[in-house]
Amino acid sequence: MSKVQDQMPARTSAEEDWLQQSLAEQEIRHTKIVADMESIAAEREVWVNEFLERIQTRGFNYNCDALRVIEANDVPQQPDRPFKVVY
Repeated sequence: MSKVQDQMPARTSAEEDWLQQSLAEQEIRHTKIVADMESIAAEREVWVNEFLERIQTRGFNYNCDALRVIEANDVPQQPDRPFKVVY
């Protein structure tokens, strides 16, 4: 055990039960979020492609109303893996 764990008081059974229940609820929420993110994967791919096209044609605002068009060679290549959503 680490020094911090040695200094912490032991959990009561009620605290341990609450902790386990909370963790189980979090895992259920996480599973649902992952499923929801996966269900819109095709739509998200369209959004990303539309965004990349838009910044290469219309550009993006970098200062008030000043636009900058991104050159095609400056757009990063999409990796050969599923899109990773961080939440």
